[in-house]
Amino acid sequence: MGTKISVPVVAPLDIEAILKAEKEAKRTRVFLLRNAGLPTCPRRIPQMRSLREVDLSSNRIVELPYELGELHKMRILNVSHNLLAALPNSLGDCVVLKTLNASCNTIQEIFPTIGQLQRLEELDLSENNLTVIQPSLSKCSAMIYLNLAENNIEEVPPELGDLKNIVEFNISFNQLATLPEDIGLMRSVEKIDLRGNLITAIPPSLFTDTSLDRLFTHDCPVHAVLKQQPGYPAFHERKVERIKRQGWPPAPNPNRLKGWGDA
Repeated sequence: MGTKISVPVVAPLDIEAILKAEKEAKRTRVFLLRNAGLPTCPRRIPQMRSLREVDLSSNRIVELPYELGELHKMRILNVSHNLLAALPNSLGDCVVLKTLNASCNTIQEIFPTIGQLQRLEELDLSENNLTVIQPSLSKCSAMIYLNLAENNIEEVPPELGDLKNIVEFNISFNQLATLPEDIGLMRSVEKIDLRGNLITAIPPSLFTDTSLDRLFTHDCPVHAVLKQQPGYPAFHERKVERIKRQGWPPAPNPNRLKGWGDA
């Protein structure tokens, strides 16, 4: 008797679902087809030049077509939770793109033309296989939210300090040992997540020269000595002000019944 080999059964493509998504996209200019088991990008998408949004998340797509860069009106692209090892350089031609979510793939490199996306505000490349941050990313001057968490990044290029409008930066669970002093040039940054790195010190300018009021450093060596870092008092003051603005501690309510723990 021969050896039995178990071959995984691949569900057939739901052609009807693809046609329905195409029909709906003609009306709404949004192509939405999540969790459909797609192994490739539907071939007609690059031909639908009026699309404003494309959502192909939670499929099995291994490659995006180069022609996707011809969607010059696309503002939102979500290809998260697929099997992508790369993003096409042609995405740099999608100059009105504002949101790009390619998290939870196997991407090894940020496409070199990303610096052409001058209107990009949100970029999520978390949970991939990145080892390097392209310095050209610093040319995305409209960037507000940047998530590079859970990769294998060892260094933050000093050029990233040019992201003057960034508000939230997540680079947790990477392989960082240091941060460049130029990170303090991110004047608008309010929230940074550094958890799970090897960082032992925080550049003082990050505390004194930015709007930072939320900093997460758990599972970092610096966490144990965070309050001793130069410039920390300025950060702490902003943190307290933020908490007060959010209404904490709450004003006492004289009409509330006293319970356990009340004086």
